[in-house]
This record gives sequence, structure tokens and C-alpha cells, in this order.
Amino acid sequence: MSEVHLVVEVSARTSRRFNLISAAFAFALWGGWAYYVNTEAAGKGGRASPLSSGLTQGGGSFIITLIMVRAVAWLYHHLPAHPTRLVLPALITVAVTGSCLATAHGLVGTPNIVQTIAPALSVAFAFNIYTAVKLRKEEGDEGRGVGASGAPS
Repeated sequence: MSEVHLVVEVSARTSRRFNLISAAFAFALWGGWAYYVNTEAAGKGGRASPLSSGLTQGGGSFIITLIMVRAVAWLYHHLPAHPTRLVLPALITVAVTGSCLATAHGLVGTPNIVQTIAPALSVAFAFNIYTAVKLRKEEGDEGRGVGASGAPS
């Protein structure tokens, strides 16, 4: 096996592992938050248990974490070069994922839907902006003949 092929395989595995660890962290963090924020209101008026709210948010956050960067990158590269290109992918991604989360929480009967999803969506929006800025910088570097390390290629 060539050395180059080995490096590509190892880096792909690391990337997959990093994505799964990040998604598991999102599950624990945002699922735990949903459990906490819905503990007092649970059971009142036939509402969901905090556990079902936590599992719903955790599962949604896990899946969203796995697909969010790809979605932002795809949107970024399919929009015309314009300053709104930095914000639109973040807005679209957060609007879609937020709608999905709100619907899922509505279906399971989460009492405090806005309090449950707002922190995760705020962090997702900020991270999506960061991702778009990073994509723009990489685009500029490629145009100037600068490699990923910042050194001329």
C-alpha cells in the first residue's frame, strides 16, 4: 500500500471518528439541557417526561451535528459570490433544523420547546457562520496559490 493512500485512509478515519465524537457530545450536552429545562413542567397536563424531551433533543442534535457542516458547505458553494453568502447557509440550515426539532418536540409533548431548542440553535448558527467564513478564506487561499497550511503551493 502506498504511503499516500495510507495517509488518506487514516485522515478519513480520524475525520469520521471526530464527527461521531462531536455528535455524541452534542447528544449528551443538548439532551441533558432538554432534560433539565423540562424537569419541572413534565407530567403537568399530559406533557412529556423530561426523559423523552432529552432523548428527542439529543437524537436530533446527534443527527444535525453529523449533517450540518456538509449542508452549510453545499449551500455556500451553490450560492452566488455575494456577502450574504456568509449568512444565508447558516440561516437556512438553522431554520430547517430548528423547524424539525420544534416539530419533533411538539409531537412528543415537550413542555418548553423554545427554551429547549434555542441554546442549541444559537450555537449552531454561530458555528455555521464560522464554517462559511472558513470556506471563504479557503476559497481566497486557493485563488492566491496558498495551500491548506498557509504556505505557498
